[in-house]
Amino acid sequence: MELEKFLFNSATDWFSSWGLIYPGVWIFVIFWIFAFGACIGSFLNVCIWRIPRGESLSKSASHCTVCGQKIRWFDNIPVVSYLVLRGKCRSCRTPYSSSYFWVELICGLLTAMLVVKTGVCRQIPEIIPARMLLIFFAVTCSLTDIRFRVVPDKLTYAGMCFALLTAWAVPESFDSTSRCQAILLSLASGAIPGLFLAIFAEFGKLFSGKSVIGMGDVKFIALCGMLVGLPGTFFALFAGAFAGAVWGIAVKRSFNAQLPFVPFISLAALVWIFFDRWILNFYMVYFAK
Repeated sequence: MELEKFLFNSATDWFSSWGLIYPGVWIFVIFWIFAFGACIGSFLNVCIWRIPRGESLSKSASHCTVCGQKIRWFDNIPVVSYLVLRGKCRSCRTPYSSSYFWVELICGLLTAMLVVKTGVCRQIPEIIPARMLLIFFAVTCSLTDIRFRVVPDKLTYAGMCFALLTAWAVPESFDSTSRCQAILLSLASGAIPGLFLAIFAEFGKLFSGKSVIGMGDVKFIALCGMLVGLPGTFFALFAGAFAGAVWGIAVKRSFNAQLPFVPFISLAALVWIFFDRWILNFYMVYFAK
């Protein structure tokens, strides 16, 4: 299978050649990768709070939303500051939402795990930037969808721009040496599942008389395609839809339950990122004989 050969038969065992098999080097590198992911998570917390409210990301510094006190740099260290302050503002002692801590921690852990998994499975390192971006946008869009039932265009359009930039900078992520070809493949990989979901949404609206899938969901699945390609995106779409249906029946007791769809797509996309090898093997064994 060409996709499996491309992903897993890298000519160079970069994980070993970079010295990551040695405990000292591994701990040092993974720590800083975790720190990088946690710092991005800290910025994503700002996006999650401000973008749905229409607030600027740059005009004002981070501050307590209750007393207005600016958060000093030593109180803004990802993960660490939340633990030191016990999740409270230093000035007014108002508790912060625990989601700030969890977003930073999850982004840090997933970023580090992505690098380790890619190296251990001998996947090409060129796929890391796009998959890392998918992790960050999946976390951000999922939380905005859960909290506000909206996936802001600013997030998805920014993600699409980053996806095209990544395809241009690292065309190998789409198994190509041509930057133009990689950009076209990225666009096609976003347009096909996006169009598929948009058509499904229109038919659903036609037969049910109400909107079953929002355009934010359509744009997010297109973003997934632009970052990880068609196989992973269609897996995320169908696995996410199945998980959402099961959750709706188990928790809401209804097929008509209004559920945010993006978190389920995101979860399925993360499953693909970390278990693509086993998913492909399962498909080859049971469905592609």
